[in-house]
Amino acid sequence: MSPSQLLQHYGYIGVVIALILEFLLIPFPAETILVVSGVMWHKGLFHLIPLLIVATLGSWGGSLLGYSLGRLLGRPVIVRYGRYVKLDEKNLLKAETAFRQYSVLILGIGRFIAGIRVLIAYVAGINKMSIGLYGVITLVSAAIWATAFILLGATIGTEWHVVSMWILMHKFLSGLFLVILLAVLFFWLRRKRLAKQRERGEHAS
Repeated sequence: MSPSQLLQHYGYIGVVIALILEFLLIPFPAETILVVSGVMWHKGLFHLIPLLIVATLGSWGGSLLGYSLGRLLGRPVIVRYGRYVKLDEKNLLKAETAFRQYSVLILGIGRFIAGIRVLIAYVAGINKMSIGLYGVITLVSAAIWATAFILLGATIGTEWHVVSMWILMHKFLSGLFLVILLAVLFFWLRRKRLAKQRERGEHAS
């Protein structure tokens, strides 16, 4: 079943299911699903606000599922079964090293890289990252990621000036998106500054 057929048959539920499946180590074209759903919104088959909500919750729910599996099952089980989808010991070690140094940044930006967003969810669980912090960051990144690809799909089915008109007509949502983006940037810069301060303190001691 193609992404278009899946969404036409299952509607909003299809969006949620497709985005969650990705985090069960099932290769699934999540970005394609979002782009196609954006095209379908342009054609009137979806309403934008419900689409943004279900897409965000679907990706966020998948992230929480991957985190929970990583935390409950632990490294040995994940490596044993993950190797079939290239989630082996070598890749896991690389991801863990990077995650310990730049966890917030990786959680935010990694959402936009297929495969990495799934891997990081398991790594966060294995390393028992705070569920509160993890949940907030992944919710924000899921919202930005879903919005970006849905709007990309809309530009495929229409001219860009139509999307621009929607942004002007919905200034509150547009402003909210901008605030979220700025908040993520602020959070990352603040964490980076604190890390540098800790490094200087360690060298001084």
